[in-house]
Amino acid sequence: MKTKTNALVFSLVAIFAISTVMGITLQDADAADNKWKFKKEPSFTATLNTVPSTPAGFDGTATAKFWLDKNGESLKYRISIENMDISGGATSETSDDVTKLHLHENHHGAHVLNVYKAPGEDDADLVVKPTKGFIKGIWDDGDENQSYGGHDNSETLTSQLKNLCDGNLFTMIHGDGGVGVLRGDILPTSDGEKICEKLDKKGLLDSGMEEEHES
Repeated sequence: MKTKTNALVFSLVAIFAISTVMGITLQDADAADNKWKFKKEPSFTATLNTVPSTPAGFDGTATAKFWLDKNGESLKYRISIENMDISGGATSETSDDVTKLHLHENHHGAHVLNVYKAPGEDDADLVVKPTKGFIKGIWDDGDENQSYGGHDNSETLTSQLKNLCDGNLFTMIHGDGGVGVLRGDILPTSDGEKICEKLDKKGLLDSGMEEEHES
């Protein structure tokens, strides 16, 4: 009788343990799914256009959408690229290669986030889908990287909230030889303006970035 009781206890313990693990796994899966859920309306958008350094005959295009959370702690983004080789290995030509992709600030042109390729990929949540034509990620304070020095550093999102809300950030895609080929200002939508207004009221739009460059 004692053996049967022990066996029953062990079985119940095993079932409980498996249920707990499954519960944790499902919670993790749900969290991962929620992480990449995008609202229908973005907080910011950018339409990238050619720049003076864009080579003649270049036909690449790109658009970007951004979603800022209500606390200003993370910025999800999805950058869609057409007629360019994101991986650099899909075509035999190099003239259509994406060689670098960054977010910059307008005042001095410095990087604020190194997204893809050189000088580094600082977004820990970066996802690149070359065959589907998009790059996505989540910029937060954990992506800061000051190891490059000066112009090339990745900054914290919170230090750039004012620039973001004021329309003073832009997306830049570089092509063959590192030349800038597509650029688009990141501008707030009506949803973004509402979030920025609330962050401003909380005093969260103060940034030391401008003072740092001026000093």
